[in-house]
Amino acid sequence: MGIYYRGICRGFGAAYIPFKLKHSDKEFVSVNVATDAGASVPFSLHYHQDVEIAAIAVPLLSCKGLRISVAGADKFDTSLSFGAIKWISRLNYKINPSSTSRFRNIESDSYFGKIHIRCNVAVEAFEKNEIILKGVICSPKIDSLKRVYVIDGDSEVLENYPVYLGKPSQIKYQGFYRYESSFSLRIPKGDKTFCLVASGDNLQGSGFLSLDPAAVKYMLDSRSPAFYKSAYIDTYVHLARMRKRSLSFLRSQDVPTIQKGVKFSIIVPLFNTPVSFFWDMVNSVEEQVYENWELILVNASPNNAALSAELVRLSDSRIKVVTLTENKGIAENTNAGIEAASGDYIVFFDHDDTLDRFALYRYAERISAHFDTDALYCDEDFLNEAGDYVDPHYKCDFNLDLLRVHNYITHLLCVRSTLVKELMLRKAFDGAQDYDFLFRLSERTHSFFHVREVLYHWRISDSSTAKSAGNKNYADEAGRRALQEHLDRCGLNASAELTDTPCFYHVSYAIDDEPLVSIVIPNKDSVEVLRRCIESIEGKTSYSNYEILIIENNSVEKETFEYYDSVCAAFENVRVATWEGPFNYSAINNYGVGMTNGEYLLFLNNDTEVIEPNWLSSMLGFCQRDDVGVVGAKLLYPDNTVQHAGVLMIYCNSENEMGGPIHVFNNIDRDDPGYMRRAVISQDLSAVTAACMMTKRSIFEQLGGFNESFEVAFNDVDYCLRVRSLDQLVVFDADALLYHYESFSRGYETGAKKARFMREQGKLRTAWADYYVNGDPYHCPMSTR
Repeated sequence: MGIYYRGICRGFGAAYIPFKLKHSDKEFVSVNVATDAGASVPFSLHYHQDVEIAAIAVPLLSCKGLRISVAGADKFDTSLSFGAIKWISRLNYKINPSSTSRFRNIESDSYFGKIHIRCNVAVEAFEKNEIILKGVICSPKIDSLKRVYVIDGDSEVLENYPVYLGKPSQIKYQGFYRYESSFSLRIPKGDKTFCLVASGDNLQGSGFLSLDPAAVKYMLDSRSPAFYKSAYIDTYVHLARMRKRSLSFLRSQDVPTIQKGVKFSIIVPLFNTPVSFFWDMVNSVEEQVYENWELILVNASPNNAALSAELVRLSDSRIKVVTLTENKGIAENTNAGIEAASGDYIVFFDHDDTLDRFALYRYAERISAHFDTDALYCDEDFLNEAGDYVDPHYKCDFNLDLLRVHNYITHLLCVRSTLVKELMLRKAFDGAQDYDFLFRLSERTHSFFHVREVLYHWRISDSSTAKSAGNKNYADEAGRRALQEHLDRCGLNASAELTDTPCFYHVSYAIDDEPLVSIVIPNKDSVEVLRRCIESIEGKTSYSNYEILIIENNSVEKETFEYYDSVCAAFENVRVATWEGPFNYSAINNYGVGMTNGEYLLFLNNDTEVIEPNWLSSMLGFCQRDDVGVVGAKLLYPDNTVQHAGVLMIYCNSENEMGGPIHVFNNIDRDDPGYMRRAVISQDLSAVTAACMMTKRSIFEQLGGFNESFEVAFNDVDYCLRVRSLDQLVVFDADALLYHYESFSRGYETGAKKARFMREQGKLRTAWADYYVNGDPYHCPMSTR
């Protein structure tokens, strides 16, 4: 026996070291691998069936090298440095490619009988200097896995790096059953090497996942959560450059003419505008594909000689200049332009930004097809000092509760002239005058339309609003006052509050009359799981007027019924009702509701745990509003990553694509704000999970409860979408925080369960096809691109 140097190679985070042996030696071979300092190194041993060569796979570590001992009929010992492995690997890939390819990733080929680790998710923890890694550990038998631990680059075991493991679930792979356990691990961000090891009692080694810097970078690039990847800087810069180049070849005759086109009045207040920015702005209007517009430039800096000289040079008859004697503030300056406007719609445009050539065309296209449209806005990005478009803001359709925490609409706002001239801007809210205007507009009309294209480029420069927004404390306070006045006008008993994040607010709703909330919890055995849930509710919840109904569902363990007796004796607001039929989540909850008395219903899984005291009062505050039909909570895995921050309906490019729904922002860190902070702020959504979901009894009864044809899956999504069909809102309450345990360990559905899951997904697609065709109105089609 001896090392087969022609096959040594490196792959994804691993080194593959083949050695020769006699076929008769296979059952007698044993291997030991250690670092040059003597620390034991995890390895896996693999055999080729066609040749008398075996291979040892080891993780790429940061130590100098390895000592390899192989015992058999012809035992041998050898040492290899990682530097030597690196250069031998490079040489073999060049001169021995066929031999090398036999051994690279051999552990994937020799799958059976061994433990394997697969990473599915890699994401940076927000402001914690950590990398979160998640995946599965696959083993041959349910009891094969003996120990899971982390080592450093010197192969020393690290005791302070806990690995969260889920319950093993059976899967079928190439006709054979194996077991998968989910795992979650956090490692420091940086250039250190780590390795996750899963060991059993197999003499052929352990499973391992090498976490050297190169492997971690690859996983971060390829296995980060799938939400809004199209907004990543490299991806988006490329897409934006391609679009800009394509539009440069556009001819007017290539674009269909819009009949009965409306006239747009574009209002631009000027104040010491840099000349280069001024011409970029003007040129972007003059280059519009749609030509029925007027550009009204309100000059509030008449003493700026450079800018005044440029205004004289304007030659397009569609451009009007209104010169003020002094700067009256952004609201009054804009109002002067509004008064001079003659168009059907008024467009608000900042003096240093630019428009996509199709901006007005897309707006006119919509208005031509729907004359009742009162207001329009589009997606936007930033124009940086290098001339690149970056950081796109893919917006949602009109979202009242999102607007109440952040002015997500901003640009390019276009509003029917009669409404604008009636409302005007208010000087008292300078700095947040557009925010105040939007609230007052939303109180007059619900006819907002979101054009799902990036048509506005918000300039980032030392002098721009975009770059200095964080320093405008007066604007934050003006926005808070605008929000508070809006809440007061709407008759809501609520307080508008500043937050630590500029331009973001928080709304606290007071509770009226303390109505009874009925908490409905289905349960089958699982005493300790249920105990944790009940004790967290009773021990942590600040709101006191609630009852808990446990729906007993075919339990068989004696301990379960003993616990029912004890918990009902301990808490007078806990009762148990018995469901005697087969498991049907919808039917069980419908049955349970009939046994409750509350004006509000809260459906709760037994594998949840309350984290903070105000969860129930916060949800109730939203649900008491006349326009709200459902409120959902934010749920965390036990490793403090996000399990649920709302449900997203998947947009399908064709009927051949399988859609969701899916949990949005799944697996990011608990404190990660997510895309545009949407993982940490309350907002309207299409659906939330019934693992923790509140609804009004009146609405539940109006809809006939859950649809019982959805026996296990999607009953909550179907219910939420039916609530939306009543023109009631579904709110994600980011302040209602609970742990959700079982979802961390839930495996894949198989057999009859998988068939049932697919049938129920088909029912959802049939019932709510518009969501799959048009996309989720609260998350744009780019959300999963």
